[in-house]
Amino acid sequence: MSSNSLSLTSRLSEARWIAGVLFVLSCFLWVDQERLSVFVVPAPLPVHTFLETVTIVIFASVFIVCWNAFGEVRKKSSVILAVAFLCTAILGFFHTLTFQGMPGFETAGDMHKSMSFWLISRSIIATTLLGLAFDPEDSEISQMQSYGVLSAGLLATLGWGILVFAFPNLIPLTFIQGAGQTSFKVACETSLIAAHILAAVLFYRHALRFQIDKSAEHLHIDRVPLFLATVLMAMSEVYFSIYAETSDVNVVIGHTFLLFSAIAIYRSMVAVNIHTPYASLAASTNNLAKSAEELKLERQRLSRMIDTAIDGIITVDDKQEIILVNPAAALIFGYEVNELVGTSLNRLIPARHRETHKSHVQQFGEAGITRRKMGTHFEDFYVTGCRASGEEFPIEASIAHQLENGKRYYTVIFRDITDRKVAKEKMAKYHEQLSQLSATLQSIREEERKHIARELHDDLGQLLAALRMDLSLLQRDLSFLDRNKPTINSMDQLILTAITTLRRIATDLRPRALDEGGLFFALQTLQRDFSHRHRINCELIADEDQLTLDDARSTAIFRIIQESLTNVARHSEASDVQIEFQRSHAELKLNINDNGKGIVEEDMGKTSSFGLVGMRERIKAMNGEFQVLSTPGEGTTLEIRLPLTD
Repeated sequence: MSSNSLSLTSRLSEARWIAGVLFVLSCFLWVDQERLSVFVVPAPLPVHTFLETVTIVIFASVFIVCWNAFGEVRKKSSVILAVAFLCTAILGFFHTLTFQGMPGFETAGDMHKSMSFWLISRSIIATTLLGLAFDPEDSEISQMQSYGVLSAGLLATLGWGILVFAFPNLIPLTFIQGAGQTSFKVACETSLIAAHILAAVLFYRHALRFQIDKSAEHLHIDRVPLFLATVLMAMSEVYFSIYAETSDVNVVIGHTFLLFSAIAIYRSMVAVNIHTPYASLAASTNNLAKSAEELKLERQRLSRMIDTAIDGIITVDDKQEIILVNPAAALIFGYEVNELVGTSLNRLIPARHRETHKSHVQQFGEAGITRRKMGTHFEDFYVTGCRASGEEFPIEASIAHQLENGKRYYTVIFRDITDRKVAKEKMAKYHEQLSQLSATLQSIREEERKHIARELHDDLGQLLAALRMDLSLLQRDLSFLDRNKPTINSMDQLILTAITTLRRIATDLRPRALDEGGLFFALQTLQRDFSHRHRINCELIADEDQLTLDDARSTAIFRIIQESLTNVARHSEASDVQIEFQRSHAELKLNINDNGKGIVEEDMGKTSSFGLVGMRERIKAMNGEFQVLSTPGEGTTLEIRLPLTD
């Protein structure tokens, strides 16, 4: 249970205790009227006037708060309460003015007028509180409507005043000199008692259900004091219904109860609404103090972070004047912190870049982009700093800007990437050398293959052919053939196999069709041989004109397709392969598709995938583009683009 709920429960218990004690005490007084009648008020008029005046002042205070608490747009409940208590205060003043014994009001008829004003004012109070106890749905009303309700209430009060003063006989008699109150007056008091009891029950139920709302957006009504107020009003009306003379002590007791009731109403409406803005202001002040302390701690924490940051941090205003610099930034540029604060940022920029940098920063601020990275690519070192010694160095930086009180500020977080740039340049140089070495090795290997294939074909091939011719001559000697026929046939078969193997090895090393017929015929031979050897359907979509290329490109493309078909045979488990060429004026596009099991993405980057590495190197040597597209279970596609211009 929250502290507010505990407080509400405690206050409600206290209100019940007060109401219970006063009710028990009143019961003794109501029952023992003979003993109570012994006590007579010696000066009833001043006592009555004092008690009634205090009550009128309290009701007027309720009007002032309820009317002025919300400015031009008011709540319907606040307007009705304000007007009701204002009318009650006015009618209470008329009641006090006409009370028997006041100057000009000495007769029993004047007392009838006073009792009439009393009943009217009590009826307005009872009706208003009962209506509030039923807790109707509230809504906002305009200023014009508010003044309309106020005007209607004042006109009604004026009408009641005229009626009582000018035509008192139209109202049933309420007081008879010597006899006291009439049955009409007692009946009216009884009705008021019933109304107050019903309102007390409803307010008690509200107090159990609601907590006090301290916000300043709605009318604040504390139901606990209202419960006590309506109970006290009900008991006061009992006292007002049993007295016979104005000097009766019941009148004083009733007015005392009424005063306590007015104080409770004041507590429920006026005191709460006056206290709420101050409580809200105090809470806002405390929150502001806490926020200021938190802001101070945040500034200290931020200051420590900036001072200990490894990266340099510089903040400049829209005039490019440095207003903040951390020790790391000062160290990078070779200055002390106090040497840079208040100076121009141009001090840290090479002279040739200052105008360009100024225009870049201005465009950056006008574009509305709050962050931007600069110098993040190794190939783009346009962000250059200048040390105190005059040495220039590359910077990687991010810039952000913000508006504060109409002024624009730019904050740069940067780092010196001289070592990274040097390392990148070395890596690029090494990579270029490796690429050149790879291309040279490819060329040397291709030439070696060509030489070995030529030697095998021209020399060893001719020797094997001559050996077979000699063997054919021996086969003509019938006497020799009869004795050695199995041996001679075996030798002939071995020589034929050796010649076939020699041709295959020579073709793998360097197909003669590539030198004699060009790339198109070499690929046709490779296609037929691949399909025959591996039982995989291979389709070549190209024509001879598309593949009229120089020797270097022809050899590279042939080796790429040869390696691709080798990978298909070894790994893909495909049944169909398609090799398609498309040629334009500027480039040659080659697609190699299979319907195999595909390549897992992790396998593409393995260092052991020498086939893909070799293809990439060959394509890179020709300034081409190479892409592998594969989905497991759906095959693999190699896309190759080669420029045809140097």
